Amino acid sequence: MNRKLVLLAAGVVSACTIIALNVVPASGQVSHPVAAASPKSGGVTGTSHFLTLAAAQKVANAALLNCQQRGFAVSVTILDRDGIAIVQERGDGATGATVNVSEEKAYAAVGFQSPTSGLQQAATTQPGFTAIPGFVILPGGLPISVDGTVVAGIGVSGTPSGETDAACAQVGIDQIS
Repeated sequence: MNRKLVLLAAGVVSACTIIALNVVPASGQVSHPVAAASPKSGGVTGTSHFLTLAAAQKVANAALLNCQQRGFAVSVTILDRDGIAIVQERGDGATGATVNVSEEKAYAAVGFQSPTSGLQQAATTQPGFTAIPGFVILPGGLPISVDGTVVAGIGVSGTPSGETDAACAQVGIDQIS
């Protein structure tokens, strides 16, 4: 099994309660993706939703372009809900470190189905968030939801602030919303 998936499962199990109590989306509404993916009554399989390659490329390109227009060289990573890369782009002039950081922001955002800025805030009272391997909880990681179901995560890294990383990521998500 993929090492990151094992770590993701361990992190999710240990942190679900904390997230449920401490992190609420900015909208104030909490979606229930498990209910949306439940099998139909009497069935044994559910419906799988995923972000297409074309949509992921559109999101990544828009986020990268937005950061470039702001004068920042960044890396952008889009991961599917299993934490596997769909698209990863490194802008001209972006440092090598931004590649890994963008991936780990996306991994935390999709794994916890929450913006990484909220995870960073939760870590002030629950420092265990900082010890989960492969997760970066700096702002700049956002879950990507379609019809109320998290289907992917985006991570942006390379601007001077996580808030700007997150703003570029949101511009990308807005291209498919």
